[in-house]
Amino acid sequence: MVQLHRVIDRIHAAGAELHVIGNGAPMFIAGFRETTKFPGPIYTDPSLKVYAAAELVRGLARTFSPRAGLNALRALKGGFRQGRTQGDPTQQGGVLVVAPSGEIRFHYISQVAGDHPDPDRVVRALG
Repeated sequence: MVQLHRVIDRIHAAGAELHVIGNGAPMFIAGFRETTKFPGPIYTDPSLKVYAAAELVRGLARTFSPRAGLNALRALKGGFRQGRTQGDPTQQGGVLVVAPSGEIRFHYISQVAGDHPDPDRVVRALG
């Protein structure tokens, strides 16, 4: 999310909006907004139905794999500090670019914790 937050001006310049969907309890949204300073729409789906519909993956090995560990070290080096986990820690995220018509222009499935798409690829998919 941080990577896309850094290109939010380019996303808006393309006439698009960035939405975040978490999986923690609704009461955690305000704290997430305060911590991240994310100004856009934030939703949550503790049932994980949205994640399943988007074909996103989950699993303990995806959260605690060697690659996820390297991603965590990279994030720490970059100044990111993991707070208290809110929601299913085994659920991996992803990024979808959905056109107003419903066409999916970009679909990225994070394979392990800390796996994110190149923000430039996301912006290019905005068309």
